Amino acid sequence: MFSRDWFQRLPRRFTFTRVGGIFTTITVLVSIGAFNTGNNLLYLLLGMLLSLIIASGVLSEEVMKGLAVERVFPSQIFAGVPTLVILRVHNRKRRIPTFSISITDRLGEGVTAPANYFLRIDPGQTVEGTYRLTFPRRGWWTIAGYELSTRFPFDLFCKVRVIQAPVTVLVYPSLGQPPPLRSLALVGQGERPQARAGGEGEFLALRDFRVGDDVRRIHWKVSARRDRWLIRDLERQETDALTLYFYNVAPAGMEPQRGEQGIATCAGLARDLLEKGYPVALVTTDARTSWGRGLGHLDAILRVLAVVEFTTQPPVQVPLTAQDRCIVFSAGVTPPLGDAQLLTTISF
Repeated sequence: MFSRDWFQRLPRRFTFTRVGGIFTTITVLVSIGAFNTGNNLLYLLLGMLLSLIIASGVLSEEVMKGLAVERVFPSQIFAGVPTLVILRVHNRKRRIPTFSISITDRLGEGVTAPANYFLRIDPGQTVEGTYRLTFPRRGWWTIAGYELSTRFPFDLFCKVRVIQAPVTVLVYPSLGQPPPLRSLALVGQGERPQARAGGEGEFLALRDFRVGDDVRRIHWKVSARRDRWLIRDLERQETDALTLYFYNVAPAGMEPQRGEQGIATCAGLARDLLEKGYPVALVTTDARTSWGRGLGHLDAILRVLAVVEFTTQPPVQVPLTAQDRCIVFSAGVTPPLGDAQLLTTISF
């Protein structure tokens, strides 16, 4: 027996419309009457009916030829959020227009794309259509191709042509509600670094020389004028860089939805911290991003979270350094931090 999936993968297929079913039934009845009676008028009528069926097949095939379809996806696609997809259709035929064509993307995994209907596409013309598509999960998705369908010209049959044109897109995790971090001992300045005396940065102030100071920082002109050694203090920026350590080691029996919720919460907190101006880096057991500021850096973090997979084996080495000030996400498992500083732990 042929399965439904096998039928869907056929390069050409057609189904009867309501009008086509009635028309085909009448054709069969006329053929039976013509063969049984030998009436020439019935033979003539049968020939007319069959010619309409043949013309329907030839014309529908002609309008489906010479079409080039391009799908344009936005730069950021989030799981569970409707995404606007632009569909561009170009009629490469020189003389023959295309009438009454519907185009539907083939996604699989239970995701259905709405059909885009175009009444007429002239020779050499490019038209655009849009539709909204919702991906239910994060990760890589492959759009295998698309289907061209038409009922042109007599609405007797719905002919479908399957085109293989795979396109791969990366779907980011949904952005969850960031947890409140008021009790966190953060710098709290975001884009406004705290100025303190140090050995690098812009000029801050002059002070008296102390034992151990670098003599290269002595302001000789002012020291000579005031008859005592004065040191130039330079502004030192208090670092406020944060590391989101997503510990993707799952305990036995953890439900997948629980892990996805943790990923969404981590993504939401990353966006919140970047909006406030903090330098943020993301670390998992097998990947790490650089520190970065601003929402432009959010893409690098979301790309890692989009493909992160949970494992039951802890990492052989701690993927942290002594410079990391960590906000840890874990599923009830306490990760080793090595020399890194722990700010808080968020369980999911």
